[in-house]
Amino acid sequence: MTVDVNWLAAPIVIPLICAGIGLLATPRRRRVQLRVQRTLAAVAVIANLAVAIGLLAATIGGDQRLVLQMGLWQAPFGITVVADGLSTIMLTLTGLLMAATVFYAMGTLDEREGMNFHPLLLFLLMGVNGAFLAGDLFNLYVFFEVLLMASFVLLTLGGRPSQVNGGIRYVVLNLVASSMFLVTAGVAYGTLGTLNFAHLAERLELAPPSLRIVLAGMLLITYGSKAGLFPLFFWLPASYHTPHPAVTAIFGGLLTKVGIYALFRIFPLLFPEFLVGWQSLILAIAGLTMLTGVFGAMAVETVRRVLSFHVISQVGYMVMGLGLAVTGNELVAGFGMAAGIFYIVHHMIVKTALLMAGGAAELEMGSGQLEPGYLGGLVKRWPALAVIFFLAAFSLAGIPPSSGFISKLGLLQIAVDNGAWVIASVSLLVSLLTLMSMVRLWQKGFAGPLEQSAMPAITPDMGPRRWLTLTPIALLVFVSLTIGIFSAPFFQWSSIAAAQVLDRDGYIQAVAPTDAIERIEVGHHE
Repeated sequence: MTVDVNWLAAPIVIPLICAGIGLLATPRRRRVQLRVQRTLAAVAVIANLAVAIGLLAATIGGDQRLVLQMGLWQAPFGITVVADGLSTIMLTLTGLLMAATVFYAMGTLDEREGMNFHPLLLFLLMGVNGAFLAGDLFNLYVFFEVLLMASFVLLTLGGRPSQVNGGIRYVVLNLVASSMFLVTAGVAYGTLGTLNFAHLAERLELAPPSLRIVLAGMLLITYGSKAGLFPLFFWLPASYHTPHPAVTAIFGGLLTKVGIYALFRIFPLLFPEFLVGWQSLILAIAGLTMLTGVFGAMAVETVRRVLSFHVISQVGYMVMGLGLAVTGNELVAGFGMAAGIFYIVHHMIVKTALLMAGGAAELEMGSGQLEPGYLGGLVKRWPALAVIFFLAAFSLAGIPPSSGFISKLGLLQIAVDNGAWVIASVSLLVSLLTLMSMVRLWQKGFAGPLEQSAMPAITPDMGPRRWLTLTPIALLVFVSLTIGIFSAPFFQWSSIAAAQVLDRDGYIQAVAPTDAIERIEVGHHE
């Protein structure tokens, strides 16, 4: 499939324009303004998803990379936008989750809460899309900051004390990580004279080992903190449960995966030798992240805090895939990377659906507490929601034939085949504990009894809007089941994306051909 590379700018431009119009060119009446913002958001996310699917078909179906040099300035002088299999998979998943969130928010946000929510969500979409397409370190930083600024406001939208408290922790750690990110970019530019990924990959091969170690370590800490890896995860469970459930859902399903994407992109391209040398460290971080997250989930007593801790534990599986991507021969390494990418696909869909379902239960009952008398009886009160939550929960635990089973089986197979018995054992233990945690949550939150005096009445507004709340959750669960049952083509797409990620020479040649790099080197020495 042939696609004009200028379409690479669309995932950034579409949400930016619609968000700007939603904030600046709306009527004065609050209700009309909210409708305009919702309409613009719906149009933007549907158009964005359509563009992402087109780019996915071009990169995965055509097994190629798309490169756009903005303003016709060749790399590394201009801004480079790059799409390959991994980035378009992430773009498509982001488009799907954003579309689901927009319609879920229409069913759950009231007029006061919904004001300016949708433009902020579109700014977040612009930042995430830009991070997935960035072809240089500086613009990756810029788009990280765009999504972080939007997330700061979304996190505290409503101004409740718990939101402000959680928002402070979120802001402080992310500002520290962003400062380290900027310092790393400064060190890279000051020593290597470029920030373009392709050009950095060329020059790092000739750089002193000490410089490579410093840059790799700083980037691992930076992206690890944004991904919620051990031990830099404490901000996540303290903040993700505080905002409106629509915000929690998109944060839990999407934001930490931007950090994971950066790790998958940067290390195979810039520091392949450290993926080999640091394999034990990476797998240790993965295992500790899994264990910390699942133990935290078993210790807390609210639905969204349980699910927030599970975000951490599941991120560990993704990093496990990155660590296993350097084991054995090239074919085996590609399988490990593909298993990690497949797990990202599974997790983003299922986690968003779970957080939406848990948030809907909390809104329905007026509380997310798992203690007796607060939450329970939803199997009879809202059976459709209970069934959807049940399916998503058991996918997270890895019960067949869900996408969670296929993704965990792939990681376990590559670990066992290559003698990584410790991380294989940890992954099995965490899967068992995740299942126990989901059963506990189901028994207390859905199947458990609720005193009649504690049961709130269905509000006039919530009843008619139930279908708008349930539909996006059901769609995500359906997609997850489809991926699990018909896993072969989806895993094949992950394999193509993995091969492109591991193909350093192909990336360099596509972004900055050899003759262009040689001309740049001559000009640099002159």
